[in-house]
Amino acid sequence: MTTQTTKTRTDLSQAEQACAEGESALERGDTSAAENLFTRALRLAGVGDGGATEGDGRGGDGWGHDAQGDAHAGDAVDAGGPERGIDVGSDAYGVDAGGPACGSPGTGGPPHGPDTYDLGTGGPTGVPDAESHAADRNAGTLVHGPDAETDTDGLNAAAPVPGRDVERDAYGLGARGSTDGSDTDRGMYGPGGGPKRGPATGNPAHSPLPEGVARVVARAWTGVGRVWLARGEGAGAEAEFARAHALRPSAAGPLHWLGCAAAHRGDLAAAERHLTASLACAVPHGRSLVQRAYVHARAGNPDSALGDLRAAASAGPLDDEARWLFAVLAGGSTREVALRLRRAALAALGGHDGDELRRRAAALLVAARGLDPGSWSSSPLYAVALVRGGYRAAAVALLDDAVRDDPSDHRVTHTLAVGLLNSGDAGSGSTWERCVAAWAALLHDAGFWAHVLESASRRYGVGVEPSLVPVLRAGLREALERCLPDDAGTRVALGPLLQREADAAKLLAAIGGFPAAGGGGAPLFCGPLRIAELGRSAEFGAFAAAWEQSFAIARTASASASVDARAQSFAAVSATSAEVEAETETGPEAEAEAEAETATATATPSAASTSLTYAFSELGFARLLLGQDKAVDALAALSELRCPSCRARGGPGAGAVCEPACGRFDELNPGYAGVPDKHLRLSLDARGLALEARLSMGRSEMTSARPDFGAAAAYWRRALVHSREIDRYRETQTAIVDMALGAARAAHRDGRLSLAVSTLDATRSVIGANERGRLEGQLARVLADRGISVANDAEALLDRPAADLRRSVAFNPHLLRAQVSLGIVLRGLAAARWSSGSLSGARDTLREAVDQLTAALALFPDEPDLEELREAAVADLDHVMWQPDESEQ
Repeated sequence: MTTQTTKTRTDLSQAEQACAEGESALERGDTSAAENLFTRALRLAGVGDGGATEGDGRGGDGWGHDAQGDAHAGDAVDAGGPERGIDVGSDAYGVDAGGPACGSPGTGGPPHGPDTYDLGTGGPTGVPDAESHAADRNAGTLVHGPDAETDTDGLNAAAPVPGRDVERDAYGLGARGSTDGSDTDRGMYGPGGGPKRGPATGNPAHSPLPEGVARVVARAWTGVGRVWLARGEGAGAEAEFARAHALRPSAAGPLHWLGCAAAHRGDLAAAERHLTASLACAVPHGRSLVQRAYVHARAGNPDSALGDLRAAASAGPLDDEARWLFAVLAGGSTREVALRLRRAALAALGGHDGDELRRRAAALLVAARGLDPGSWSSSPLYAVALVRGGYRAAAVALLDDAVRDDPSDHRVTHTLAVGLLNSGDAGSGSTWERCVAAWAALLHDAGFWAHVLESASRRYGVGVEPSLVPVLRAGLREALERCLPDDAGTRVALGPLLQREADAAKLLAAIGGFPAAGGGGAPLFCGPLRIAELGRSAEFGAFAAAWEQSFAIARTASASASVDARAQSFAAVSATSAEVEAETETGPEAEAEAEAETATATATPSAASTSLTYAFSELGFARLLLGQDKAVDALAALSELRCPSCRARGGPGAGAVCEPACGRFDELNPGYAGVPDKHLRLSLDARGLALEARLSMGRSEMTSARPDFGAAAAYWRRALVHSREIDRYRETQTAIVDMALGAARAAHRDGRLSLAVSTLDATRSVIGANERGRLEGQLARVLADRGISVANDAEALLDRPAADLRRSVAFNPHLLRAQVSLGIVLRGLAAARWSSGSLSGARDTLREAVDQLTAALALFPDEPDLEELREAAVADLDHVMWQPDESEQ
């Protein structure tokens, strides 16, 4: 090499600064920037691309550097701290993320107790995994996430965590390093394992460079080697470390990294020699003891590994990776090891963001789950780490345990819902059902929406009104429906399933929610799927039965009030005079009374709209379809209510429910779990919903743009027959009449009198005498209005108006307007027939008019209009009777 005698102190200072920046870039995982910075440092130190230096290397102190540079050589080449990377795939320590658990037959060790660990004889694997950690970064001091349990184990819980080196893999066994198994550094050590002080393999034992330059160059070469190691290029890394060691044989840093690189390619013997040599230096590398402990553990020497870790702990606090291995080797309890693993996982996430670190943290958490299954505190945090590390199934399992432990925690439920929604097409039908159940539980959770509003307020710096929650809820529900697949392999399409769950959760929220288990904790606002998942179907059945009783009392009181109001109205009408009655029939009061009657009937809570048992059962789908005016689909949904197993065993089809011994009945129908004779009750309620479906189908046919009155009457006839079988005949008659009257009134208000008449006539054809009077009263008014309307048309014939008014009077003879109008129309019809030459027809019509008006005067005595019309009709009849009839001649 040649030396440069004019090298300035500024260049060396800039070179050291470049090395420091390169090490920081390694911490961030930016290997490209790190490589450029180390290369720049070498150029500033006067080292070319080929590794030669310029200058003569004399006058060490003249470079402005302390001659005791070796005293801190380790720090100069390694600004980081502990190298992580314990292999959590160790079968020997019982923390295997994928292999047999400790104490299982596959390990060959004793059953895993609190203080025993099978260390094996084939070499434990609980040390750094090179494949998992080739891109480790120097993360510096870590900030740990929440772990309420970590500080309770008494092992350095409050101790500061040292910084981390980039090369976790340096002491792991990976497949990406050199595979030739050669030890490129065997000639560097003397008989005692310490570094040689004389020439070795052609390299000078003492640097021809000034001490300051040599230190910077060795630091830069070490940094370049770490870059190679981070990229998985073990052979290139060892070459750089060897150059640095040859340049500064007494420095511990290059020796330390040579040991890491040897372990990276699986040469544990060479790794141990290098690390032992680093420890033999005047100033040993601060991490060599821990790294040698990992190598000993990997090589199957647990006692030596434990000794090194104890020595390292006496010198300073261990990092979390070393702590969990120490707990394993020292015979710590299962829970302690699991907590250490969790702590190490959080530490892995405390540095820069990288794929390798995410996978490392997730692997540690999987190992901890193997030792400590069940619910963890801060489960959403650990679940996110598992998902980002590629262990989605483990994350979902962790959140499932957390949900069972505290189902009212919206943070856990939200994390689970997001994880299940993003499971992709690989999700099974049960996975999608759990996803729907989780999202439905959030839609009406007040705590969840309060958190959403608070987060939005912090994010945008303005207050967010709670009035936005319904809009946000509707938007979330629509977004979910768009994300759900059309064919997920579920027994019910996911769209209706989500609607059923959300509607049930809304109904539950309206009554204050389902109390938490044991009476403590926040209530639940969820659907039947979540109730079944939690195994609380029996509890919910009793809860729903209690509410059903209160609903029944409310319905009875409302129905009694409606009956009393109708009775009072009927008595008032019967007591009034004919004139007052006529005015009431034709004035706005009649319509107001009718609308009040309809409103009273509508306000009465129906079983289908308020029943918890309906909503939290298989009947919920039919109820949902009925609410969407899809009566045909609802009737189809009611045709089969059995679980797949009962259905496979065969049996009746229509209205069939699960067998009494079926274990899934309560799971599918938690609303009925607490009802006596629940199977029979479900069957009867299903038939009741089928009845409502048929009534709805008839109403749809009658109120469509092109009504089919024949089809409507057919549906209602079937509904009436069906109602007799379930003892609901009178109720069904009332419902049919109410629907018909409502449709007729709407048509009447719109001026569609013929539609109103047809609606009432079709309904009258299927209704018995019990409810026919209500129909005929309305029909009389509509017929009178139509007859008068047509009679006032100068070009229309009077036969149809006369027929309408005759029917009107026949249905309600107390309708004065119809009586007067009929008398007028009959006189006009008689005149028309006389004009057409039918004298006999005119006589018959006038006789009918006289008789009709005489009967009307019996009901309305001293009514001047009727008296005047009768006198005129009698006079017309006398005149016609004296006229010669040509047909008689």
